[in-house]
Amino acid sequence: MKKIVVLGSTGMLGNAVGKYFLSQPDKYRTYLSYRNKDVSYGKNKFKFDPLFEGLDKIPKSDFIINCIGITKPNIDKNKAHSIIINSLFPWQLADHARKTKTKLIHITTDCVFSGKDGNYRENSEHDALDFYGKSKSLGEPNEAMVLRTSIIGEEIHNHANLLAWVKSMAGKDINGFTNHLWNGITTNQYAKLCGKIIDSNIYEPGIFHIFSNRVNKFKLLQLLDKKFNLGLKIKKYKADVAVNRTLATTKDLQSKLEIPTIEEMIRDI
Repeated sequence: MKKIVVLGSTGMLGNAVGKYFLSQPDKYRTYLSYRNKDVSYGKNKFKFDPLFEGLDKIPKSDFIINCIGITKPNIDKNKAHSIIINSLFPWQLADHARKTKTKLIHITTDCVFSGKDGNYRENSEHDALDFYGKSKSLGEPNEAMVLRTSIIGEEIHNHANLLAWVKSMAGKDINGFTNHLWNGITTNQYAKLCGKIIDSNIYEPGIFHIFSNRVNKFKLLQLLDKKFNLGLKIKKYKADVAVNRTLATTKDLQSKLEIPTIEEMIRDI
């Protein structure tokens, strides 16, 4: 039985990852960290805040899956804390994992790219112009398996990201950008991919892009509207500035993972 630590299990991503591993107690012993808000599920819980507590609080395990991060809607609330958590903490965690002989899976974002070009590969130059993208760009440690992607999913606390916003607009008129292109994945799928990496023994340090088929934001809103029966009136809209942060890859992990289409993933939210 493998021991799995999920850091940040009260966040949008950590919630999905924690529940995925907890659902398979015959395969994994799962430990969940929380910060300010206690986790309402799982028995192996521990309080951990990278701003104030040492890494020795993290239980010994075979894998650490880091889901701690300051997201874009919250990045400007305390920029010093954002730098510590997004930029410095991943490197400190990677050093801890090396010393304790633990494998570390760490998520990063397509927002390290500006979106001017699209079809970005692992070795494409980072050209983010905003504080969030720059903070995440600095937090990609060499000694971890760094999965660069973009995610959507359910939240349990803050309700500040795309899906929560779309649900809050039920029955209303909204614009769907036809020139904003995206090929991310759901948080549920990210959890499954971590499980596949562990179970298939394909863990490898380095940066890897993981992604689905490309859609524009108009199409993505249509998919979410249909899934949750929101009754949205979505108008095609061309934004003043086109954004294309779609990812591509030079590596074979993407083919090994066999990621479903975004249409299939949204049906599974």
